[in-house]
Amino acid sequence: MKAWLILLAMTAPLCAQVVLPTTGRKFDTRTINGSGGTSGVSVNATTKPAPPTKTRLTSYFILGEPRQWKSTDGKSLLGTIIIFEDAVIEFEAATPAAAREAAGKAPPPKMPEKPTLIREGKIRLLVNQKPVEVPLERLSNDDRKYVEDLNARLPK
Repeated sequence: MKAWLILLAMTAPLCAQVVLPTTGRKFDTRTINGSGGTSGVSVNATTKPAPPTKTRLTSYFILGEPRQWKSTDGKSLLGTIIIFEDAVIEFEAATPAAAREAAGKAPPPKMPEKPTLIREGKIRLLVNQKPVEVPLERLSNDDRKYVEDLNARLPK
């Protein structure tokens, strides 16, 4: 009986050395980023060059200096009057730097022979680098007179 007790005393510390995983995923294989899924990375992969970017250069024809336009309800707007016709040049460039260089080398646009200042009772103003259509009836009397005088001076 003493032999059994000695044998049991010697095997007890050996059982304590067994480590049981706390979760079933402890010994799963993981990817480099640790997500457990596919990383989408491949070795010796060739990258395709990016397709050239289409760039559009829009030029607006300005007919006066920037001024404060006043509406009939008392609001004001800082803008420059422009005609309805635009000059648009489209070209392809591989990088944004190449697009800026191509835009700098673009020929200056030509003003149309018969520019349109008033269309369907509206004018266009360039406000914060964006064209905005404003109805003539919303402008103050002084601004309407300015537009009419400017329109009379344009070739028809």
